[in-house]
This record gives sequence, structure tokens and C-alpha cells, in this order.
Amino acid sequence: MNYDVNIEEFEALINTANLDDAYLSRLIDIYHQRLINNEMALQKLSRFGISSEDIETHQLGYCDRTLNRYVKPLEHFEGAKFRGALRRNELTNENGHELFRGCIVEPVFENNILVAACGVKLLTPSRKAPRVIQWYRDTVYRYPVYFYIMAMGEYYVTH
Repeated sequence: MNYDVNIEEFEALINTANLDDAYLSRLIDIYHQRLINNEMALQKLSRFGISSEDIETHQLGYCDRTLNRYVKPLEHFEGAKFRGALRRNELTNENGHELFRGCIVEPVFENNILVAACGVKLLTPSRKAPRVIQWYRDTVYRYPVYFYIMAMGEYYVTH
């Protein structure tokens, strides 16, 4: 087995990880802005007892399936890098559909790096689909991840 370390490959790998962090943070910013600008979503959240202060504090967002308006297409270099970061982190599927489509999304950051997110469907889905989606960047954590919006998710699970 060859254990030689190629420093250029190692640096490229580190740079990719750093870029992924930037793109994932940008995704959360887009979702947050989409929620703030969606009056219907804000009204529904207020009925669940989630205030505008809660939205800001927990940086809640809404995945309203408009990401294509804010990210360049795959044909552009920057668009390919952004979409590649989402795909590598399993936040989109092979077709480019977002994992959290139709969900209120709550991110969890550790040292300014997105480590987990929870999505709860804003509207009750008419077809069989998960109503609560939890995404974890890595599979092992030192402590349990608490999501503020799980109270909203518990309502869906029990009703």
C-alpha cells in the first residue's frame, strides 16, 4: 500500500470542505430570507406559537422550492460548485430536488459550521412523505442535538 501524502491533493480537500461550509451557510441564509418574506408561512408559524423573535433567534428558514432563483445553473462554475456542495452533503438528491422542500428549517451550527438541521413540513402533505426530516452532517455527535421546531413536528406526528 502506498502511504505517500500528496500535499496538493490534501490542500484541495481542505479547501473543498471550507467552500462547502460557505455554501451551506449561504443555503441557510437563503432559506431564512425566504421565510421572512413569506407572509403565509409567518402566519402559520405564529399559530404554532413561533414568533418573529424565535425565527431570528433560531435562524429558522423556509425551503419553498425557489432555490434555483438564487443559485446559478450547473453550467456556470459558481453554480456547479454550490450545487456540488449541496449534493455532497446530501441536501439535494440526484435530480437536484432539495431535501427540505416544503419545510420550515432550523439549522444547528457548531463553531460557525452547519452540523445539523431539522425540517418540519409547513403544510400537511397529501401524499406519504416524511413530515419531520432531520439531517446530520456527520454521523457521530458528542451530545444530543435539540431542535426548537420539534414541538411543531410533534403536532404533525400526533395529529
